[in-house]
Amino acid sequence: MEKNLRLEFNMVKILSLAESISKHYNLPCVTDIACFAALMLLDECPLYQRLISNGCTRDHISAVCADLLNKYYVTTKKQTAYWNARFPAANYNCNVSKELYEIFLEASSTAKTYYGKNYFGCNELLVAFGEILHDVFDEFLEACDMKPKSDNTFKEEEENMIIPRDLVGCLTILNNEPFANEPTCSILGREEETTKLLRILAKDTKRNAILVGEPGVGKTALVEKLTWLITMQKCPDKFKDYTVISLDINSIVAGTMYRGQAEERFESLINFLDQNPKCILFIDEIHTLLGAGACREGDMDLANAMKPILARGKTQVIGSTTKAEYENFFSKDGALKRRFEKIFVNEPKIDEIYPMIENKIDRLSKAHNVTIARPLVDKIIFYASCFNYETKNPDRTLDLIDKAMAVAELQGHKKVTLKDIFENFETNKKMFDETPEHIKVALAYHEAGHYILHRFSDELYDHKILAVSIMPGDGYYGVNVFEINDNVIPSNTKEYYIQLIACKLAGRIAEKLYSNKLSAGASNDLMHATNIAKNMITQYGLDEEFSENRVYIENPMYNDKLIDRINERIDAIIEEAKKYAEKVLLENMDYLKLLVDALLKEGMLSSNEIDELFKSIPNV
Repeated sequence: MEKNLRLEFNMVKILSLAESISKHYNLPCVTDIACFAALMLLDECPLYQRLISNGCTRDHISAVCADLLNKYYVTTKKQTAYWNARFPAANYNCNVSKELYEIFLEASSTAKTYYGKNYFGCNELLVAFGEILHDVFDEFLEACDMKPKSDNTFKEEEENMIIPRDLVGCLTILNNEPFANEPTCSILGREEETTKLLRILAKDTKRNAILVGEPGVGKTALVEKLTWLITMQKCPDKFKDYTVISLDINSIVAGTMYRGQAEERFESLINFLDQNPKCILFIDEIHTLLGAGACREGDMDLANAMKPILARGKTQVIGSTTKAEYENFFSKDGALKRRFEKIFVNEPKIDEIYPMIENKIDRLSKAHNVTIARPLVDKIIFYASCFNYETKNPDRTLDLIDKAMAVAELQGHKKVTLKDIFENFETNKKMFDETPEHIKVALAYHEAGHYILHRFSDELYDHKILAVSIMPGDGYYGVNVFEINDNVIPSNTKEYYIQLIACKLAGRIAEKLYSNKLSAGASNDLMHATNIAKNMITQYGLDEEFSENRVYIENPMYNDKLIDRINERIDAIIEEAKKYAEKVLLENMDYLKLLVDALLKEGMLSSNEIDELFKSIPNV
């Protein structure tokens, strides 16, 4: 008999526990029932996760396994060592019985047949136990208050949801994922976006949505919330028997280097969707549909292959992409764009973050076995914004909470402390400490200058400053953390854009007030200021000296004379904004210097701390 089997590394945990169980019962080797009991108690086992989500306790599962071991003890005792399972990387090996080895063979066959893998893990082992030890399996399910399947095998719960073999590696049933079967949803908030999504999916035609938002704002989390609502039957009745499936575009085109191979997989996907009208297909990075599977220009790609089925309205598809990728790629295909309704997923406001991630914090706390107080979460929101401003919430806050908890766990702490949080910024702190004092002062004037202009410019009421920092961040030195209030409409007048440009220039101007020198550190600010000025002239029609009645399309329409005129007007607008910035800074010099001194002392200040600071100056 062939004994060359390959096992996934997670089998070490299963066999190690099974070996302990076997020794406890004085069995001669790792037996089939002992391994079954170990698998049922494995945290990563899908059945264990489902039992726990249904209210079953680990103690109860352990008691059921003990009853089975006692019941089958006499027959199990007769099993003898047959094969040695080796894991050199873990420096572990154990002897298994012939009966268990045959179950391993079945698991290996399942892995090769359905997943194209030459190794197996707990998922394939679970199926194999359902096939070979079906009597034991059924007894276990009944004892745990789960009705066994009619064919005496363990299968996914979705009725009639059979994924074609050539699509097994491309499609994932999200209803079966651990997050979908947890008793509480880890994604809170986003009620408005969830309602919009359900309304689109409930339409009779064009029932497809595209989630547009920056990386880290929670587009995929929104789909996970929808899946949880469906799985837990907390959705509208229309969707209670629906299945959410994720498509991996890279996998569906992998290996299709010859013409015709990709089309065959596309046809298989279309047929699958046609046969399963109660399936919602989720496609992350949906803009990659364009060109996917085309070996050369003009070949059929996945986007064109799916257009007919999208047009018929039988299929429901949710896509996600960033704003830039939507504008640059997806929206350029008009036929594809009109089949999807857009939902903007914006970064949550600062006061929305904690209520949104509260359940995720609880799960992280259990994973690390440490707790964190609410005031420290607020600190993390603040620090994450200052040190990783170019990323987005809630992802950046959750990432820092995870890191802080990991530090606390490794230090043997039961609670996260402020020191655990700052352990993640040692490099930043060291860089700041070693920065010459005159550079720190220049940075403080720079960031304080930006803040003063934002605070005292009456047209910028849609900008809310959250924090000011002169600590080195992830790829930048100092930052003004702000958010845009989407609930108010900016004036969009010439004055508004002049003040916006002035804010960009204010850091550079404030630095010069301190040192009478200019540095290259504000080059990014200058670029943004110049682009705003250019758009005022060429797109918004806000420059009376140039044109109020038309826009100017980019080259080749621009001739040298026109370019010279545009540059002249850009210089004039920049000069006007510069004078405005100088005026505001000089009028509020007391506030500027007070903020500079506080930044040099603290390194970072929240908006509330700045408000308290400014109370010392009358008439703020």
